[in-house]
Amino acid sequence: MKTKLIIFDFDGTLSKPNKLPNSWARIWAKIDRQKDDDRLYGDYLSGKIDYNQWAVEVLKIYHEEKVSTKTLEEIAGETVLLDNSKEVLETLYKSGIKIIILSGGIKNIIESVLGDCKNYIYKIEAQEILFDKDGIVNGITKLDHFIEDKSQYVDFIMKELNLKPDEVLFFGNGKNDEDVYKTHIKTICVNPDDANYKDKTIWNDVILKSENLKDIMHFVKI
Repeated sequence: MKTKLIIFDFDGTLSKPNKLPNSWARIWAKIDRQKDDDRLYGDYLSGKIDYNQWAVEVLKIYHEEKVSTKTLEEIAGETVLLDNSKEVLETLYKSGIKIIILSGGIKNIIESVLGDCKNYIYKIEAQEILFDKDGIVNGITKLDHFIEDKSQYVDFIMKELNLKPDEVLFFGNGKNDEDVYKTHIKTICVNPDDANYKDKTIWNDVILKSENLKDIMHFVKI
């Protein structure tokens, strides 16, 4: 059956792998507060704090450290899409395949890195950082669909677009992508980070190492 929707994670999947796994980690590194990141994310994962509490604490530190639009611009400038991304995304778009980016990363950075490629993207679902009049961080949007479980969003969008599981592909690389298997769509692990890519229940296939988006076309039915 023809592929009608492709959902991508972003960091390390559409963008080339980096020594730091995602945009949040790069912000924490720039302000030299990685220990706070580990503490807060650990508390969130263990259930000691919820998402809203996590966001409040993050904002407090970011404001204290004056994380700004310039900070995000620097990170975007250090983030590179996989080779031939524009060609592949344009091909998919012209073939009538919708493309969604579903990321736990930062929408501002994703949009900046995409540049003109944004024209081929149906939706970008990611948290957005908000700024005050001086360009300093003062808010983080919350996306209810996948804060806890990306499969929630995948189920939501399949119903909205009236799609069957065999019409949808998902490409990701981390543990936070692994719940998607519950939707019964085909899942492909690209450039595995902390994903359990050998588990065939979670990941139907794997591209162990790639810097070229053309490598995904083997899975696409146009």
